[in-house]
Amino acid sequence: MSGSGDTHLMNRLRWPQKLALGTGALLVLWGVAGFFVTGFSGFAAESETWILWLRVNPLQNVIHLVLGAALLLSAPRLKALSGTALLVAVLFLVMFGLGLARYDDQVVNFLNVNPGSNALHFIAGFAALAAAQGAAWCRQCDRAALKPA
Repeated sequence: MSGSGDTHLMNRLRWPQKLALGTGALLVLWGVAGFFVTGFSGFAAESETWILWLRVNPLQNVIHLVLGAALLLSAPRLKALSGTALLVAVLFLVMFGLGLARYDDQVVNFLNVNPGSNALHFIAGFAALAAAQGAAWCRQCDRAALKPA
């Protein structure tokens, strides 16, 4: 049921909040879908479990669920979003770096990444970074607008 109150709420949200909601929702959906494929076996193991063109394991599913939920929960408040999205961005970009390191034969691929998973982590990291920076910018603009001339 979609009422005018729902539309009004979405119109009040700023672009960083909408970006965080969209990114968070996609990450949560990806994490849930991952559990349908992997279950909980081989939690941090390298395996041939795939969703579309991305390899997954339960550890990656949990990370996607938790970080996606963090974005969803912090999106309504700009102050909370700026800090949470920055943390999410750092974590996803670290996961991207770990995924790049997995191409060395000496590194254990505990995240079960492939180039597609690396791309997802890279894009999610920069989307969260954009949401964090945008939220901080919106807050700064709000403070400037409240100052007397």
